[in-house]
Amino acid sequence: MSARDAAKCRAALAAALALVTGTVSGVWGCGAARASEPLEVQLQLQGDEPAAGSPQAPVTMVEFTDYQCPYCRRFQAEVWPRLQRDYIAHGQLRFIVLDLPLDFHPAALPAAEAAHCAAEQGAFWPMHAALLASGSDLSAADLEQHVRALGLDLGRFRTCIASGKYAALIVRNAGEAQALGLRGTPAFIIGRLEHAELHGQVLMGALPYADFAAAVRHALGQQARSAAPGAGVTAVAAGRSRPPRAAAADTAAPAAGPSPRS
Repeated sequence: MSARDAAKCRAALAAALALVTGTVSGVWGCGAARASEPLEVQLQLQGDEPAAGSPQAPVTMVEFTDYQCPYCRRFQAEVWPRLQRDYIAHGQLRFIVLDLPLDFHPAALPAAEAAHCAAEQGAFWPMHAALLASGSDLSAADLEQHVRALGLDLGRFRTCIASGKYAALIVRNAGEAQALGLRGTPAFIIGRLEHAELHGQVLMGALPYADFAAAVRHALGQQARSAAPGAGVTAVAAGRSRPPRAAAADTAAPAAGPSPRS
């Protein structure tokens, strides 16, 4: 990608982010909370997203994240390790990360690009964890320090960042969030994957671990019922029920089966 094309992509991204994000923060997350959450949403996946866990896991969870959002950092520190231990490691949950850098977090976009550039060197998850660590300030120097600490090729990383090659992908991810009405981070969809389309419930914000565990168990129960002989209409009805809680937001390496962008 030429410098001119990279500039165009970044301009498009800025426009997309202006549509997607809000300007407030609160108890659970960063950005604008949606007024009401649908019982179920559908999200088309491409198959090359960064993913932790078995591709055969019965439940898939997508997080839209902003590396500068303190609530995304809270989720990473308090909830992610337990999900990994209790569900991902046992093949019950596949976890996917998508970008939603909010426009009032100026360091979030460069950090998202850094994560994608690290993925080129097989280090998405270590970089993802480093960017969300409490001591990371996401400055250019900080990003390069993470590259060095992870033993990555700094020259290759710098070339990747300068190219702006992932701007269009970040636009696409932010646009998916916009289409679903997700305007804050962290935002989650938890459900079943059917022919690369995720059908799931929305959770908003850095909720307690118990809320995520309940939502995962709910989705596992749906899958078990739909797989049972004669499930039929009962399974369809169950698929539209709400998990125990879905509070609105204000706005580690994979355990198994890494995706192509690991």
